Amino acid sequence: MKGIFKRGLSLIFTTTMIMSVLTGCGKGKADGDASKGNAPKDENILQEASVQKKDYVYKSEELQIEGVDIGSNFVSDLKPVGDGLCFYESVTDGPEKIVSITKEGKYVGEYELPAENYDFYKHINYLSDGGCIACLYKKEQESSDPKISIVHVDPSGNIIESHELTDDESSIFLDIAVLSDGRMFTVSVDGLYSFSFEEGFKKIIEAGKNGGENLCSSSYFIKGSNDQIFVFSNAEETTLQKLDVDNQTLLEKSAAYTSDYAYNSNAFLGEGKDFYLSTDEGFFGYDAQKDEIVKLLDYNDSDIDATYFIEAAYAISPDEFIAIYNGSSGETKVERFTKVPADQVKDRKVLTLASTACDNSLNIAVTEFNKTHDDYKINLVEYCKMTDDDWIEGMKKLDMDIISDNVPDIMVFGQQEIDKYKNKGLFLDLKPYYDRDKVKDNIELIPNVENALTKDGKMYNMITDFTVLTMIAKTKFTGGKDVLSIKDYEKIIEDNNTPYELAFGLQTNMDVLGNGIVNAADKYIDTKNKKCNFDSESFIELLEFANKFPSEINYNKYSGDVESYYRSDQALFSNYGLSGFCYFRGIKQAVFGDEVSFIGFPNDEGVNQSIIYPSSNIAISSRTENADAAWEFVKSLMKKNDENDYMNSFPTNKKAFEEAAKKSMEEPIDEYTGEKETWKIDDVTTELKPFTQQEVDEIKNFILSINNIYEARGQEMSEIIVEEASAYFAGQKSAEEVAKIIQSRMTILVSENS
Repeated sequence: MKGIFKRGLSLIFTTTMIMSVLTGCGKGKADGDASKGNAPKDENILQEASVQKKDYVYKSEELQIEGVDIGSNFVSDLKPVGDGLCFYESVTDGPEKIVSITKEGKYVGEYELPAENYDFYKHINYLSDGGCIACLYKKEQESSDPKISIVHVDPSGNIIESHELTDDESSIFLDIAVLSDGRMFTVSVDGLYSFSFEEGFKKIIEAGKNGGENLCSSSYFIKGSNDQIFVFSNAEETTLQKLDVDNQTLLEKSAAYTSDYAYNSNAFLGEGKDFYLSTDEGFFGYDAQKDEIVKLLDYNDSDIDATYFIEAAYAISPDEFIAIYNGSSGETKVERFTKVPADQVKDRKVLTLASTACDNSLNIAVTEFNKTHDDYKINLVEYCKMTDDDWIEGMKKLDMDIISDNVPDIMVFGQQEIDKYKNKGLFLDLKPYYDRDKVKDNIELIPNVENALTKDGKMYNMITDFTVLTMIAKTKFTGGKDVLSIKDYEKIIEDNNTPYELAFGLQTNMDVLGNGIVNAADKYIDTKNKKCNFDSESFIELLEFANKFPSEINYNKYSGDVESYYRSDQALFSNYGLSGFCYFRGIKQAVFGDEVSFIGFPNDEGVNQSIIYPSSNIAISSRTENADAAWEFVKSLMKKNDENDYMNSFPTNKKAFEEAAKKSMEEPIDEYTGEKETWKIDDVTTELKPFTQQEVDEIKNFILSINNIYEARGQEMSEIIVEEASAYFAGQKSAEEVAKIIQSRMTILVSENS
């Protein structure tokens, strides 16, 4: 492992916690950017998902290319060459290659693209003889700026022509396209050029003139059928324009090619359309004469395991495609997609699955379920992708759908409040299903999680995996204790002459307050009895302790990885989330380099305030007409026992939990290089060692002793705490005054919402 996050996992659970975890959601960018054109999803998406669609269904068939072991290699640029196809393959820790196959998927041959050091290739255009024109980016060091050359590579892998770009040319160069007659064109920020190895660049269209008004740094070529070249740009607006080569002008922009197709998409060639588009939804075809884009294939309707756009595809016809893509599991697949007429698509009962937890493993599970169940089909609606600007909006949308009695069959919640749904009877009691199947189907939970999920004899939600929120410190500082008071913390900090801003690994006062509330939320908020306890001595003490930390961190004072401060004892306490046996092995050995204790957040109750933090909460609607099928899907999520599924979390499945523990006692091997796993922090590289049985037992015993599972609270609660605590941290009010105000406001809010 080359390194870990600059500020470490410790800050996953800091300010974001009080602003996000307490709110039950988080603000942030999803894939793409709304400002760049990703439109909000249809308002009626859940209703639409409840209906089986038959117009965009294709059958997938695996193709075996003899002599080619793609594995998990990256593949792109699947394009026609003569009667066959070529594609680009980047071998993990190996060469870049051009591979030739027939349209039936049979291997023809391959050659390596010549490269040294950290060289790489982009903008590949195949030639009729099997060679290619491409851009070679030469890099002597991984961190050095590349030197760009346009190169002609013959079918044996030899560079026979080359043109190195000047620094000025490199700074504005964007893409190159080659026609079948050998003519070459490039697009740059300042215009379009013709190019030849003999004469170099010749500008044919000035940016801002002859249709080039939209040329910008995001412009690139889309090759179409019959030597057509289209130019995509996304400046103030999204534009697609055909290049009139002979008259050296860009034609009128397309009205059909809107911002909906601008990002998270890939254009590819094929018969029957001027070009095709792969998006994160499916395949589309573009007809230039009609200026029309039509949907052809839907991944979900076709049970195709693609969660993003497919990089390498070719259309034999609008009814048949060859695709090479990475499935949700990361393995590269080679498949043929063949159209299934709507009247031949089998009727299946549709279950809707609404998710506010965007997780590829969920996509994998849905696809696998759909492929193995002929009578049922699950349609996944990812509310977390409703808008790219703010994940909260998707969660609000699901809230509104449920309130409007538009309840999905299955729900997978990220970090949002679910108690209100339980209290309204919207969730199915899963206890009878679980008790019936836990042994027979190997879904038994670890005991503390089972007990925590069972309330008054009922179980309304399941969790498949989790992290543990706790505080970690070197045992030499804690004296072997597993619980410390705030005064204990203060004494350790003062005895070691540690600045407060470093004591917790560069955390602010709001970070510390957030962690204190999250780890002991049930102590301050009792929604069941409509009570709060924010005017208590313990909360006032927490406020005063948090106030010893700065409001802001001057990061310019500190260099390198924050993690290095723990090994050198400059930082003392860390709220790292325990996120898997193997991952914690790296934390203990590389970050701390010493024996550690799990002490929870400081308190005077003598209780280790650590908490189980679910990756997601899974529930079934009490109103579903397909409860048995919904439970079968939930079981499939709980059955996962591959330890590789839990490299960064702990499984709740008892068998998988034990297997993950055993895995951490094996020799740590980097799955990408096959060499011994190392962690590098600043200039120090640590070769990881297997955990001992004693170390594993200590972790297991600690985890199994935790009885509290984090439950998200409402957003208004967070806003109240942040608003009032800020006044105290700014010196405007006393801790006692702030505690009383928070108590009053929170009591009213809890009473109204319970």
